[in-house]
Amino acid sequence: MSESSNNSPDHEDLLIQQVREFVTFPEEGNFGRLAQDLYKHQFSVNLPFQRYCQTIGRSPDSIESWREIPAVPTSAFKLPKFPLVGVYPATKRFLTSGTTTEIRGAHHFPDTSLYEHSLIETWEKQNFPTLTHLYLTPSPVELPESSLSHMFGTLGSNLPDPFLLKNDRFHLQPLFNQIRTEAPLFLMGTALALLHLMKTLGPLPLPPGSQILETGGYKGTHRQLSKADFYSQLTEFFAVPDHAIHNEYGMTELSTQAYATGSGGAHCFPAWCRHQILDPESGYELPPGEIGYLQIHDLANVHSVAAIRTQDFAIGHEDGSFTLIGRDPGALPRGCSRSIDHSLSS
Repeated sequence: MSESSNNSPDHEDLLIQQVREFVTFPEEGNFGRLAQDLYKHQFSVNLPFQRYCQTIGRSPDSIESWREIPAVPTSAFKLPKFPLVGVYPATKRFLTSGTTTEIRGAHHFPDTSLYEHSLIETWEKQNFPTLTHLYLTPSPVELPESSLSHMFGTLGSNLPDPFLLKNDRFHLQPLFNQIRTEAPLFLMGTALALLHLMKTLGPLPLPPGSQILETGGYKGTHRQLSKADFYSQLTEFFAVPDHAIHNEYGMTELSTQAYATGSGGAHCFPAWCRHQILDPESGYELPPGEIGYLQIHDLANVHSVAAIRTQDFAIGHEDGSFTLIGRDPGALPRGCSRSIDHSLSS
């Protein structure tokens, strides 16, 4: 295929269709072939990315596997003069968390239909129970550039107003009302928002069968708390067992999420999103069981760059899952949880 056809709108449309089909029917797709086709396209349409790949000697013609596709660091999304974009003009962006004095990363989209399709398909593959959703975040109307608020808005709720954080303050009446019905619920929010809630209220037992989803972490703040201790606090405060508490691992720079259950659970991405564990010094891929940097290849990132190098340490497992160890202590703090913490603490 010629370079001109690789960077045409028709080719991007074809890739979007192919990725969408793979997301819907992953057992019928070929991840490696689609990843390499997507790399050729992103190499053609994104000149800053192209120059980066050429600098490190990794053009599409020089690689034989998706594992060799160059990944950009998450910091690349903070370069306003070199946005990572596709063929179509961006109409939507999500920003990484941060204060007004910090440079924030931006993920641009011409539309969010593929993003939402990936999000919903990933969620449905978790086989979570169908419960009433309540969210300890601002709504996507209040925070239109928050990927987490957009995610929760996409998942929706059978309640007219399921968002419990407004103008940096808790508005918990919908939660109290739902608890009084004695029907199980699904409470979702950042780790720091949940910690703030537990600090604000006394014990708040949720109805039997309820679930909790936490995300964002709390590293980079003044809090030092192990995951086991955090989940123990959640269990005691909300009367929800460890096996009904889940973690969502995602980031603004991705279009797909990984989930884990319980304080000791490993994370899994769906089939259209693969990970590698890399040696921090050599950059080479490590075998299962060794600690290294987590690198993620998300086919749903058609409109930017599919391969993302994080600053999170993880251990890969033989079954394709991974265990998060923590963020590189030398990395800058980030994450939706930190943004919520800043709002609630101000």
